[in-house]
Amino acid sequence: MGFLSWLNDLFESPEEYGIPSVTLTGQQVRSRGEKIIADYLTYHGIVYYYEAQAVSNDWFIFKHKISKPDFYLPQYNLIIEYWGLVDAPDPRTRDDYVRTMRWKMAQYRRNNIRFISIYPYNMRNLDYNFRIKFRMVMGFDLPAPPTISICSICHQQVRDWPLHVEWHAKMAGDSRH
Repeated sequence: MGFLSWLNDLFESPEEYGIPSVTLTGQQVRSRGEKIIADYLTYHGIVYYYEAQAVSNDWFIFKHKISKPDFYLPQYNLIIEYWGLVDAPDPRTRDDYVRTMRWKMAQYRRNNIRFISIYPYNMRNLDYNFRIKFRMVMGFDLPAPPTISICSICHQQVRDWPLHVEWHAKMAGDSRH
């Protein structure tokens, strides 16, 4: 039994990224932390693309893919990365994750790509932490949320979020039939 257990551990898939969740706008994300951030951006009327591709700033034919950051804010040309596994209990998972995190950060810096890092401990007061980091990176304060926001999924103006979320749910249900 010991050998089989060892063999299973050797070929076991890596630890899950997080608990898949659905945002206010009906978008699937990979973790609860990403859901909280997506809902925060939605509430503040900040348009984002989830897992858009980040590329280097090289000449056109030499550009290469860096990563798929968690959020890209086109209005600010800004990336948000949520480093949710930085505190993973498994040392191997954590070390691999931190190594990848540092590599991505170095790539962003090397290519002059603006980014904000959000860590699990920042989630206790996301509004305060995000505003501070936003000001540090952008050089100005995050604007107050508008009374009309833009949906990050369909990019339409939204005045009534419950109604809009219901509309997304209906559209998702219709596409399954």
